[in-house]
Amino acid sequence: MPPNKPARRMTLRQLLTSSEKCSRDLAEQLQSTLLVRVADARELSRPVRRRSHYPTVLALVNALHKLGEATEEIQALVSFLMEQLEEIREHARRERINRV
Repeated sequence: MPPNKPARRMTLRQLLTSSEKCSRDLAEQLQSTLLVRVADARELSRPVRRRSHYPTVLALVNALHKLGEATEEIQALVSFLMEQLEEIREHARRERINRV
């Protein structure tokens, strides 16, 4: 997801486009991955289960492991997006100072 060009060398328009794409990717990741894995883990931990009344410990561990992986991926996307937003703010600050 990170572009080949460093953020410092990108124009403001490129930064905005890149951050918009990253935010869309983040929303899709939350919707398609995290919510599904949370639902799977919840299904295993509910008092009344649809699949089996007694899920194995391994199934529970695997569901929690997948949930942790999804969380790490999302955290990486969030930190990348935050870096881009900070760079956008710095770019706007520099432009404001140059105009004065």
